[in-house]
Amino acid sequence: MNDPRGRIVVIPFLHGKLTADGKFSEPDIYFIMEKWLARHPEFRGREKQFRLVRGAMHLPGGYPTYLLQVTANFSLDLADYDPTQDADLYEYYLAHDEDSASPSKIWIEQCRAARGIEEDFGTQKALAYLIDEKFINFLEAADDNADFRAELPAFVAEIKSIFERWQLAEYLEIARRTEPFDPSIYDDEEEAEMERKFGLRRSAAELLLVERARDWLLEGEE
Repeated sequence: MNDPRGRIVVIPFLHGKLTADGKFSEPDIYFIMEKWLARHPEFRGREKQFRLVRGAMHLPGGYPTYLLQVTANFSLDLADYDPTQDADLYEYYLAHDEDSASPSKIWIEQCRAARGIEEDFGTQKALAYLIDEKFINFLEAADDNADFRAELPAFVAEIKSIFERWQLAEYLEIARRTEPFDPSIYDDEEEAEMERKFGLRRSAAELLLVERARDWLLEGEE
């Protein structure tokens, strides 16, 4: 299947899935690609012709996720390839609206899970899960979805019932910190530069989200 840029789609766009219990599952594109290569061993050793394409979207419920696609350089042995023949390798991560849970169910389940994490693994792990992984994503989704925005006050109130203010304040000082970019892990300079720029844009957006989370979680409690 030839795309407009002269490349061939090997794995179509996949995205994370939000399940009914409020958990978020991201596609492991490298594991999926390994299964694809096991099915098409004639392409082993030619991995450099494949390219991972990244994008972003919001799920039907307003939840943000990344899009991941694999394309390949044009070659005669892929010219007539139809990715639907291998859809069983990644069908779960294709777009299906019925998996979208309501915003209220999402945060209720996430808060319940955070209480269990705190009991079993400690407060720091629970903060990382609920604030860094869940609340900040929920806050971002609320930008584009009125249903998510309407649930923010109740979500915040429940978070405050789980953690002390000082615990929230301390954690927000380190939330969403990332490791320095390391270009040496990429074989292709162009891909490394694209990832560096993507990381810079994302880091700036993350800092703004953390500040907004601080406003919601610490406001009026000096």
